[in-house]
Amino acid sequence: MIFANPKKLVLCATANQLLVGVWHAGKLHGSQTFENDEAGHQAFAAFLQQYSSSPVYLIADAVEEDFRLESLPHTSGSTKHELVTRKLNQHYRGLDYRTAHFVDRDKDKRKDDNFLFVAISKDDFLQAWVAIIKAQESQLVGVYLLPMLSLVLMKQLKLTAPHLLFCEKLSSGLRQTYFHHGCLRMSRLVPNVPEASGQIGYFYLVEIEKTRLYLMSQRYISRDTPLNLALVSANGTTQQISQGISQEQGLNCVDVNLSNLAKTLGLPAKLLQEKPELMHMQLLANGHFVDNLAPDWLTKSFQFNKLKQGLAIGTALIGFFGLVAAGWMFKEGLDQKTAFEQAQQDTLIQQHRYDEAAKDFPVTQISANDLKVAVELDKSIASFPKSPRRMMQVISAALDPTAKGSLDEVQVDRLHWVLTNDTNVNDLDKFTQLPSAASGEQAITNMAPPADPTKLMEVAFLTAQISGFTGDYRRALNSLNQFVANIKADARVAEVVVLQEPVNVSSFVSLQGSTTDEQSAQKQPAFFKLKIVLKPAQDEIVSAAEAQPS
Repeated sequence: MIFANPKKLVLCATANQLLVGVWHAGKLHGSQTFENDEAGHQAFAAFLQQYSSSPVYLIADAVEEDFRLESLPHTSGSTKHELVTRKLNQHYRGLDYRTAHFVDRDKDKRKDDNFLFVAISKDDFLQAWVAIIKAQESQLVGVYLLPMLSLVLMKQLKLTAPHLLFCEKLSSGLRQTYFHHGCLRMSRLVPNVPEASGQIGYFYLVEIEKTRLYLMSQRYISRDTPLNLALVSANGTTQQISQGISQEQGLNCVDVNLSNLAKTLGLPAKLLQEKPELMHMQLLANGHFVDNLAPDWLTKSFQFNKLKQGLAIGTALIGFFGLVAAGWMFKEGLDQKTAFEQAQQDTLIQQHRYDEAAKDFPVTQISANDLKVAVELDKSIASFPKSPRRMMQVISAALDPTAKGSLDEVQVDRLHWVLTNDTNVNDLDKFTQLPSAASGEQAITNMAPPADPTKLMEVAFLTAQISGFTGDYRRALNSLNQFVANIKADARVAEVVVLQEPVNVSSFVSLQGSTTDEQSAQKQPAFFKLKIVLKPAQDEIVSAAEAQPS
């Protein structure tokens, strides 16, 4: 299971006892105290079996702790780790619970890093509890010092005095923690707090003075430094003590009531009065982690379980996204199959409609591709401002059967239509080579300038051939002459020039050839080329009007 047991166990170990709290979803579900003796150890082992899969957070609150502030050259990466480890071995060689807390960085030219080296000098009070946790194979997340959680509590209370002595009355005694501009410097625990109300005020006064002298001896403060005191209590019971210290010592002393913060965090006020350490345990349970003092070998089980949990979550996410992707692909497949079936049905419907419509099509020998090309040409021609319709009508009329016979053998291969005011325009056809004599004829014929340069005239260059030509040049010439005569007979035609005949009859052409190529010569196509000039459309209307009888 990925989230098998979301409950957390937060432990607070003192010299005499172990306080255990069970948290679920940030709320305290119960707490229990175990004495530091054989009976207490057995009871804790039985209790821990109920939460074998829950992570365990252990807080140490004892006199046996050490704080050392030291500056190190600014480094990073493996160099920084090696330097800090060397310094820890120098100060706390042989100690299991130690760490280096980064404080800040100097603002001078060297910009050294300031570290607070922290360790538990004697861990006898922890050994029995840690041994039980290891025996139960519970997941120990880390070991934390309670003064470091006091730093979190100080920030929660928004106390910002530059020199602050944070005084807390705990089950283990009076804890005094000194903060310099919000950074932890040292902490001091004084056990055996007197219970009598008449003595506790004097006890606070004496112990605070001892701490102030210690801070002066360590040069954390000077004699003139304004030290601020914060007396923390769960119900405001230190208010009278705070007023007494302010009057007698002249220090700025405030009373801090934790009842409002406890209500915000969901901690019962009465329970907090009995067990003040629950506030620090609550902060840790809420995710306010501080530096861990436990060695790696002690938290190996938790790290391994965390790795397994990460792999399980990753596998579950991959499986989930795989299912989503499979579902999406399945849906896409269904949609494409439906679209394919719909396309097939539409194709069948369109094919049926085409077959029904094709029954009424006229029978023609023209292929579908040629019809398609014709339609596309018609669309392309229709996009022009003026179409070659008149020229095509003239040529089509000339090819129609007449009394002199039909011209079925004339096959039009190319029609180059030009709208211009220059009747001497030349054809750009490079595929049909004109004989030299014909070129000369063309030059002579087209020497005349146009009658009116402002009028546009339609000029066409028609390239055709005699289909089925078998070498009968007389018949080919007769067909050409009849075709030219039909074109000239049209009233819309201004001029017709034969640019190339199916046979070259010029006297300037020399005979050449061989008797061996007779058969191949008969199979040469009989091409001819005409230039057709139409009258302007307005002249055609005038000519037609003049031709009508009055």
